[in-house]
Amino acid sequence: MNNSSKPSKGAEKILLAQIKQEFSAPAEAIEHYIEVVEQFAKENHLNVSSEINQIKDSEKKLLSQYEDAFNENTSLNSEKKSSEEYSVLRHNLRTPLNAIIGYSEILIEDFEEDLSDEIIKDLESILNLSRDIEKAIERFVDFIRGELSETEVIDSDQGQIENAESLFKSLGDIDYSLEIEEHLQNSDVLIVDDNVTNCEVLARRLSQNGLSCRMAYDGTTAIEEVEKKTPDLILLDVMLPDINGLELLKKFRKKNKIDSLPIIMVSAFNDVDSVAKCIKLGASDYLPKPLNGTILMAKSIANLEAKYFRSREQELLKELHIRATTCPLTGISNRKVVFDKIDKAFKKTKKKDDYVFNILSMDIDFFKSVNDTYGHPGGDEVLIAIANKLNSSFKTNLVGRVGGEEFIGVIDKLENLSVFDFCENIRKEIVDLPIKFQDHNIKVTMSGGLASSTEIENLEDLINLADERLYKAKKGGRNQIIFQ
Repeated sequence: MNNSSKPSKGAEKILLAQIKQEFSAPAEAIEHYIEVVEQFAKENHLNVSSEINQIKDSEKKLLSQYEDAFNENTSLNSEKKSSEEYSVLRHNLRTPLNAIIGYSEILIEDFEEDLSDEIIKDLESILNLSRDIEKAIERFVDFIRGELSETEVIDSDQGQIENAESLFKSLGDIDYSLEIEEHLQNSDVLIVDDNVTNCEVLARRLSQNGLSCRMAYDGTTAIEEVEKKTPDLILLDVMLPDINGLELLKKFRKKNKIDSLPIIMVSAFNDVDSVAKCIKLGASDYLPKPLNGTILMAKSIANLEAKYFRSREQELLKELHIRATTCPLTGISNRKVVFDKIDKAFKKTKKKDDYVFNILSMDIDFFKSVNDTYGHPGGDEVLIAIANKLNSSFKTNLVGRVGGEEFIGVIDKLENLSVFDFCENIRKEIVDLPIKFQDHNIKVTMSGGLASSTEIENLEDLINLADERLYKAKKGGRNQIIFQ
């Protein structure tokens, strides 16, 4: 490559990243496929653990060797090697790759009858990916030797270089500042790190962007801070003097789900296994040291945003549930909930011979007169007062408003009291109930009809029986409950 076409440091960095990606993408895909094959072998009790372990060990060795070779040969201090040394490097990288190919072929050849078509395709994918890795190794070695052919450079890299140059020039025009939305301003962030300087730097960066920070220099203090007040976000260092960060993470997760308390792990350990372990234990995200300020803010904001919207979603779901299950005026259960309960109770009688329940159908006496005298606002006050009294009286049982002034109670749990006494007590409580509206004390009575599941074998007939007895109570003078 001549000097006139030599890329800038930024462009060269992108090219190096692309060359590394050519290797890492198929390597990571192999890891996925071998996990699938291993799972299939375990589920089908195939004795192939030796072959699979050989592939996994070879893959780890390949990844480790490539990472070492990449860091050694692409750093600022890297020295030119001899042709023999580059040959050794190529050989060393190919050796574990050859093992992956070899043992994958063995699995296909020796266990073809035991493997599903899908698993065989997965193994063939490993072989194809291995060929891609082989090409990536060749390209990597040729690149660090500076011996990519002129044609390759022009056809393959020149467009990338030009794009890279354009990209880096355009970065000067990009506004990449991060702004925190108003609803996240002053979010409470707990920083847990035994290094005082690290804590102060993090706190300063976050505070400058509108977040409120607390600091803990050990695990014990962190636990105390969380118990005092659950933060909106925790930045948790893995290495702590008393309790390691992973143990602390597990402890926090026992009381706080990931939806309610995001925790970002912070560590100098940046290998895949360490990150995976943190995520498995319940970490929301992972930040490698040394921290980049922009990435720190981006991930902090992203996790706070996620928590905020999950919380709003839960509130909306709760509100929708309330609307779907309660009477909007009185706040007690609505018609749907009551009849669902009756249906479930009736089905239960078919399964358990000793299970009995009762339906109490109730109606406020002369409610039209209340509306005519005090207007609908007065009538609403009566409905609310009656609903509250019924709700407190039914306690472990269920009562709901099913129509204008109509209520139905489902009774199946009574202690030290007969169902007849229970219903009569409710009637008396309504008689004695003071209902204040403006300057008036409104007095009302209630009539009811009771039906037991022991009387009727058909659900619809049971409900009709309770209604018939309610009608009988009203016709017979009101302010009474008919039991038969």
